[in-house]
Amino acid sequence: MVFDSSSKLPPDGLLQGSFLFQLGNFDECLSVKGPLNSDNEPRFTGKYCRVQLGFKTSDKMDAKSHMLFTQMKLAYDKITSRMNQTEWTGLVNSPRPQVGLIPGVSILAQWAVCAPSSCTADGVKVVADFNLQQFFSALNFDVETFVIEQSCHYEDDGKQDLDTGSWAFIIFFLVLTVCMAYATICDYVWPREDLHIAVRSFSLRSNLRNLFTLPETVAPGHLTCLHGIRVFSTWWIILMHVYSTNLFLPHINLGMLADKYLYEWSMAPLYNGSLAVDTFFFLSGLLTVYMVLVDQKKGRPFNVFKYIIYRYLRLTLPMAVVIFFLSTLYGRIGATPLWDLIIDPHTKICADYWWVSLLYFTNFYKPLETTCMGQAWYLMVDMQLAVVAPIVIYPLLKWPKIGLGLVGALTLGSMAVSFGLTFAYNLEWALSLIVPAETTGNFFELIYTNPAARAAPYLCGMALAYMLANKITFKLPKWGVALDWILNTAGCLAIIYSIMIVYDRNFVYDNLEAAFYAGLHRFAWAVGLSWIVWACVNGYGGPVDSILSWKYFLPLSKLSYCAFLVHIDIMFYHTALIRTNTYFSNFEIVFEFFGNLIMMIPATMWLYLAVDAPCQTIIRAAFGKPNRTIAPKDTGDQNGMKHEEKEHEEAEPIPEMKAEELEEIKSS
Repeated sequence: MVFDSSSKLPPDGLLQGSFLFQLGNFDECLSVKGPLNSDNEPRFTGKYCRVQLGFKTSDKMDAKSHMLFTQMKLAYDKITSRMNQTEWTGLVNSPRPQVGLIPGVSILAQWAVCAPSSCTADGVKVVADFNLQQFFSALNFDVETFVIEQSCHYEDDGKQDLDTGSWAFIIFFLVLTVCMAYATICDYVWPREDLHIAVRSFSLRSNLRNLFTLPETVAPGHLTCLHGIRVFSTWWIILMHVYSTNLFLPHINLGMLADKYLYEWSMAPLYNGSLAVDTFFFLSGLLTVYMVLVDQKKGRPFNVFKYIIYRYLRLTLPMAVVIFFLSTLYGRIGATPLWDLIIDPHTKICADYWWVSLLYFTNFYKPLETTCMGQAWYLMVDMQLAVVAPIVIYPLLKWPKIGLGLVGALTLGSMAVSFGLTFAYNLEWALSLIVPAETTGNFFELIYTNPAARAAPYLCGMALAYMLANKITFKLPKWGVALDWILNTAGCLAIIYSIMIVYDRNFVYDNLEAAFYAGLHRFAWAVGLSWIVWACVNGYGGPVDSILSWKYFLPLSKLSYCAFLVHIDIMFYHTALIRTNTYFSNFEIVFEFFGNLIMMIPATMWLYLAVDAPCQTIIRAAFGKPNRTIAPKDTGDQNGMKHEEKEHEEAEPIPEMKAEELEEIKSS
């Protein structure tokens, strides 16, 4: 069984690169039991390790061996050239041959070996060398090996034993769950007004009612289209992350992946999926200014300190709980062939650098080493933009023309930053799988997580907020509305699909072309979103507004922040469970996408009900904001519910959303 569970030659599809990563049989290896000792216990068990292989030619090779080696080298170069061009996936340490462990070789690969658990790394190497000799002696390949010790697993190796941190999270989880149960019972037994706000905030009865209660009608002019934009953008991000986590896994069709899928035009929405993140920057800037301007019209002064503290608490508390889980229990809930590549790095980063995430500056402090959650970079940039937003908000409140001029100047500055950095460092057009050979900088650090380079959509949202809050509108004829929608749709599609120019097989990099695209495409995308929102709010949305304002998007919109926080690590766990090489196809990606949407529901719901919703209620009460609570109605309402009383205000052509509705959209 020890030999049987190790990798063997020849694997199917040598020319597709299947030899690069062979996982053996993990479970068979761990089930191995050696002879019994005097205590009737096995002397050893199976120990599974991955071994780095380095293939070299030798003088003993005949013509057939040389031909096979040449074909393997061609497949290796084609596949690894794509891997090596990938500067930063933002998600996983790709399971690829680790260059540098064995210098001076032509082909690198990783195979699995099963050895007795009593073996040290040197002993495992002896077993690996013996196994490989059985396969490669006839081919006269020179093969060197290096044991990757962190990949080794055996029964009772202690890696899944719960430590103090893991028990602390389990206790924390149980305490919050008991709090929800206790608060729910109290909410049914005692009158609601007699309960303390801390008890009411944890009540499942109230939180589920707040989550799933839908408006009977939607008044024209409300910003309800933002719910649909937010939900679709969240799905887009999740789909992009599903694709990214699968792209560099061990597949049986790696050669086809490098030859075919990278160049398909249908992949453009995935390659340009970072535009979904720019959509959230746009929404964040829009709602930040819109809420302040609406509050000003109601006589509520803008307090910058309350604004920053409220936003920090609102976003940080749910994120802190996820980081707590990742840094403790997450690394103890499994053991698989790829665990050290996919799970362990995130657990270690979260344990060592959790404080950097909670202070929101991972993008400035060694981002590739301190980013605990792959998606958390967005929260860093968004918080940094929110902190400096008062520089624009105050002029918009007191001197609108100066404020709008400042918005325009800063937008041009942000576009100039992207243009200049891309031109100077020969960076990619956008976040891309293909990194130019001429590049001299890191795109992820210089552009992708740089708030100055990502600010254009945020500022564009601010400008639109001023228009909406001040009812700046104009009448359009039907043909004008139709023309605007056609041009806007064509423009947005052009922004998305123009990235495929980079993936043309005959593409030649030009830093000036890259700089123009990098400097303009995010702002152009935000302009397209501005038309969609403005048109929907002012009655020109037609079927688009009907879709985006669909009332059933409201609960999904409320859950989207928690889904954003948990989805990647659920994907990582699923990916880490892989025991053998898989097949890559677009259908498999879409299938897994829908599976992830379902599987993330329990974690998303628990985080919302146990952390996010209670924190929202308590924070809003502490800051004197309107309560979102929906209580049972005593009489007259056939649904047994009523919303809290709204403020009586004079009717306006474009009514504002309630503050609590805006907060729901602004969560992430």
